[in-house]
Amino acid sequence: MRYFLTFNVVFFLLISSFAEAQQRNPKIGYLYPAGGQQGTTFEILIGGRQIARSSEVLISGSGVRGRILHGYAGMFINNSDERKVAQQIYNDAKQLLEPKNVAAKQEEQKDNRKNEKNEKKEQKQISESQNNNQMKDSAKTAEEQALPSPETIMQRFPYFKRLTNPTPDDLQLVFYEYFAPRVDRKPKETLNQGVLVEITIDADAAPGDRDLRLITGNGISPPVRFLVGTNPEINELEPNDSNASNSSNTSNGSNASPLQTLEAWKHRDAPKTIRQLKPFELPIVINGQIRAADVDRFQFKAQAGQHLIIGVRARYLMPYLADAVPGWFQAAVSLYAPDGKKIDDAASFRFDPDPVLCVDIPKTGIYTLEIQDSIFRGRDDFVYRISIDELPFVTSVFPLGGRFGSSAEVEITGYNLPDKKTLLNIKHGETEIREKSFLDKNWLSYPIRYAANDLPERLESEPNNNIKQAEKISLPVIVNGQISEQDDVDYFSFEGKKGNRVVLDVTARLLHSPLDAGIELIGADGNIIAANDDRADSKGPNIGLETHHADPYLNVELPADGIYTVRLFNTIKRGSLEYGYRFRISPPQEDFAVYCEPSSLFFNNKTQPIKIRVFRKDGFNGEVRLRLSELSERAGFQLGEVKIPAGTEETTATLTLLPKYNGEPTEIILEAVAVINGKEKSHLVIPVDDFEQAFIYHHFVPANALVVTKPKRR
Repeated sequence: MRYFLTFNVVFFLLISSFAEAQQRNPKIGYLYPAGGQQGTTFEILIGGRQIARSSEVLISGSGVRGRILHGYAGMFINNSDERKVAQQIYNDAKQLLEPKNVAAKQEEQKDNRKNEKNEKKEQKQISESQNNNQMKDSAKTAEEQALPSPETIMQRFPYFKRLTNPTPDDLQLVFYEYFAPRVDRKPKETLNQGVLVEITIDADAAPGDRDLRLITGNGISPPVRFLVGTNPEINELEPNDSNASNSSNTSNGSNASPLQTLEAWKHRDAPKTIRQLKPFELPIVINGQIRAADVDRFQFKAQAGQHLIIGVRARYLMPYLADAVPGWFQAAVSLYAPDGKKIDDAASFRFDPDPVLCVDIPKTGIYTLEIQDSIFRGRDDFVYRISIDELPFVTSVFPLGGRFGSSAEVEITGYNLPDKKTLLNIKHGETEIREKSFLDKNWLSYPIRYAANDLPERLESEPNNNIKQAEKISLPVIVNGQISEQDDVDYFSFEGKKGNRVVLDVTARLLHSPLDAGIELIGADGNIIAANDDRADSKGPNIGLETHHADPYLNVELPADGIYTVRLFNTIKRGSLEYGYRFRISPPQEDFAVYCEPSSLFFNNKTQPIKIRVFRKDGFNGEVRLRLSELSERAGFQLGEVKIPAGTEETTATLTLLPKYNGEPTEIILEAVAVINGKEKSHLVIPVDDFEQAFIYHHFVPANALVVTKPKRR
């Protein structure tokens, strides 16, 4: 009994120590804004846990730099003394702006004597108020003298520094963040610290995704996405929550705004003048946050005949939330015409939770866009980016890839396309799944995803809609096909030998096809030998952003000699030319992929452990060895002998710092090697981070690089 109790105490201490270490590690909860335009410099606020003392910001790739401006140990004012001083700072800034407003009115109406008299009267009142404040200041009580100083408040909480020389927008921002009535102001521990960072994006910086990390004295954060774009950008300005259907626009072309002042902004402390954003000129990227029960609305000018793509990035920015259900921000958007009638809405795009609207503008006027969470949740990490432009948007590609070294001209459909065909890069390389981010010189914010392989390929040949019409194929082969209409079914037949293994592998959803495929292997007697719908039923780790692994997979030993037939169909019985697929039918092509976790290592000591996981493909069961790239060895790192034994899937490697390491953040490259069919095969190890979704599910999200660093000497 004593030994049992001792074991439990030791186990509890180990778990507690691990949990405490996890709590000390920095973690980013959100970036706001989560991106910016090429050739600009701007500030972003980063919220998270254990990040207030960040010393450095790392951004992957070239052309984008970050500089720490200030850290905040708290993002919410919960202390009454602090609130008193914060309120006074706000009131002083509000008063400071009043004379400017009067002067502006006087300049606009120089010939209006009545306004001149009013201006003098208000200046006199302000002067008297300032004198009264000075008298009050000289009579401060001991209690008042014990209050924190205004400088302290400006250091502790975001945005207050702006009030030293405020603009009306600054005043509105501070009022909304700290004083306006809101549904939920309770701080979340995971978001209660902040860092203000200045971001500079070079004009020639490549557009697309970057990894952003923070370094503190205790560690380095897992990366989060930061997006570099090509369009002008703007941040939302509250209030923008009024009902878009109450539009005062009319068919005669009135430019009056439908946005009305909220009741909350009639609070006695609200700014006297509420500014709302004017209708945007396109193209534009709008940055915003959805707080509890929040609805944001924006207006933009559009011309009849424009083909607009309105794309939302929300879940994409922060893929998984540990403490929310369904585990991400589920954005919903609606578009209203100048007369207030709804044109279109969406809460997703195909299987992607982030919505996209493809809109043909019917008439020239001011349009209103609305965004909210689909179930009216909201919090600081519900950050979004909305792009509104006429850039190319590809909805389908056929075929969805090609064989190494082959001609790779494919047909594309979509909106605003410069051509109906494009070339893909099918050169030999490390990655099978690839992306094309440009059409001519036009950047694709939603890139084309395709596959490259070394097996023979062919196009599906119709008719093959029943077992008698089954298309005869020889193995190995990759068939490029389409479920081209509702209830379309594709049949393929091949000759098999008893005891041989055959792999049936559909790739569609992974390549952004909307197809939710199912497959059945049918014997010569007409009976189904095996069937599969979702790859989640097959063996493999939960890698990436997908929660529905809809691409089916089978690895089957054939029971007899004879002709076998495969039935491929859409489980939801929909079809069009957009429902493309790549279907591999072949003997097992043994292979592997290796992942390391975490993607960021902080060396408090000379060594650091790193988890290694292997994903075995098509029945590969051999040993896998790890090695460090020569470049990483020269940088001052050493990797001990690491082997993942045959038949196992995990191990722990140890990375060691050598004296020649210069102490700067460094990208480390690991390689995995195995012998398959007598030949050595190697792959780069993919860095990932373990994200928890909705309290229970775990996903390994790939990062751009494995980054290591150590504490700076002071």
